Amino acid sequence: MARGTGVRQPARGAGRTGARPAASRTGGGTRTTSSPARTRPSDRGGAGRPEPRPPARVRARRWLQGTGPRGWALLVAALVAVAVLVTVLVVALTRGGGDDGAEGAFAVDPARVAELEAAEEARDAENLVASIEHARHLQDELVPVLHELHAVLPVDGTTAATPTADQVAGWRGTLDALTAETQSLASGSSEHNIVRNGMLTSVELLGDAVDAVDLAREADAATAPELVALAGELRTRAVDTWGIAAIQLDLRATSGGQGHVHVFLPVHPTDSLDGGLDVPGGEGDHDHG
Repeated sequence: MARGTGVRQPARGAGRTGARPAASRTGGGTRTTSSPARTRPSDRGGAGRPEPRPPARVRARRWLQGTGPRGWALLVAALVAVAVLVTVLVVALTRGGGDDGAEGAFAVDPARVAELEAAEEARDAENLVASIEHARHLQDELVPVLHELHAVLPVDGTTAATPTADQVAGWRGTLDALTAETQSLASGSSEHNIVRNGMLTSVELLGDAVDAVDLAREADAATAPELVALAGELRTRAVDTWGIAAIQLDLRATSGGQGHVHVFLPVHPTDSLDGGLDVPGGEGDHDHG
């Protein structure tokens, strides 16, 4: 009987079962090794593993970055709605919630209202008297300055005079003091503030006119005429601005029981101080009906 070769033939179908033959180097029998079981991607930690859920703040940032104009509009509308709702709730909770109902919650004390109105009327009456006195004081101080300025900035065809440095310094000192006094005048109602601010603006414009005159006094022959023209324009604007304030003051005085108060400023020395703003030959009166 013949001996076997000592090598065992692999059984058919071994490749299908996943076992493969391995020859022994010592000539012994073959041994089989099993291939490892196939693992899922999630078990291996490979690309197929699901990503962890990002934090809430990251998700919110991504959502905001991907939001279009329509999304932003909806978001803003939602925030506004929430704000309105919160406001309504706060008002509802702070109204008292008593048995008086909505009318009792917003009840107004007539006595307190009358007290406040009386205080406001008294304050306005005080402001009216103060503005009348201040306007007359300003007129007394400004008329001499305007007469002297007319000699430098004539509107009647006369030859313009050249002011001295002392004259300019005197004008500036007067206007600076009047500006400070007018600024200290108390503010009040809209009608009163028209008078106050109009007088203040007028005085400030006259100060600008004096500055332009001083620049023209030291300028060369080519530049001086332009500065003189500018100074004249500023002087005229100052007088016109004062006129608006004076008309408002007159209206307040008549309605406040003080009678007519005519406090105007002149461009020309012959202009009427009770409403004349025109150069000689013009109509200076105004009708109050």
